[in-house]
Amino acid sequence: MNEWKKGLVLFSAMLSPLAMADWQVDVNFEIDRAGKHQRAQSSVSLIPGEETILFENSQQHGVLIGKAELLEVTADEVKISLLIQEQCSDGKWRTIMSPVVQAGLNTPTSIECANTQRDELASLKVEITSV
Repeated sequence: MNEWKKGLVLFSAMLSPLAMADWQVDVNFEIDRAGKHQRAQSSVSLIPGEETILFENSQQHGVLIGKAELLEVTADEVKISLLIQEQCSDGKWRTIMSPVVQAGLNTPTSIECANTQRDELASLKVEITSV
């Protein structure tokens, strides 16, 4: 029983610095569709429990917005929810992708999403670091 308590204290001590750390996410988003190419890059800090704007680009093709929320931090991984949307010509918002990413620190992760109805391919590269 005494060994179990030591392990629990050690595990708590390991997680404390992680819970208190500042998290930064580097994002590279690209979308290709018939005749159009949009790109957005950013590097922002994430605050646990708060939605963070990653990027908001207004281009001739419309507004492209990316949001993220830090969901969970463990000793091995960080889990974030991402939402990439664009504003359509009628003013409504369309979700391009909304993945939940689990990644280790300083380990780039890539996600691709194809929409054959719209003839588009979206790719997202994410890297999470502690600063």
